[in-house]
Amino acid sequence: IDTAQHFVLFPPSVRSATMAVESVGFMNHGLINGAICWLIFGLIANTIAMNFFIKETPRITKEESKSLALVVVWVSTVCMWLFWAFVYMHQMVPLMYPVHSATGA
Repeated sequence: IDTAQHFVLFPPSVRSATMAVESVGFMNHGLINGAICWLIFGLIANTIAMNFFIKETPRITKEESKSLALVVVWVSTVCMWLFWAFVYMHQMVPLMYPVHSATGA
């Protein structure tokens, strides 16, 4: 049904319910809230790494250990956030829909 037929065939209440909703893209509330949660996760992981996993050994200085911890925490946090965001966005606009067969039980 094209847009002109849509306005003729359906009353206003149905028209508003069936018309496409404008996309908000990357400003989707779920994406923003998820990004904030991953930022908080990264900050907590950073605090834990700085307080419990920084130590000096014969092979690495304390400053090098701190730098390594920062890289590990933030690279892993960004990778996990990206993976979560990809999965979330895929569910916003699914490429496939379930096909139900009419088989009786």
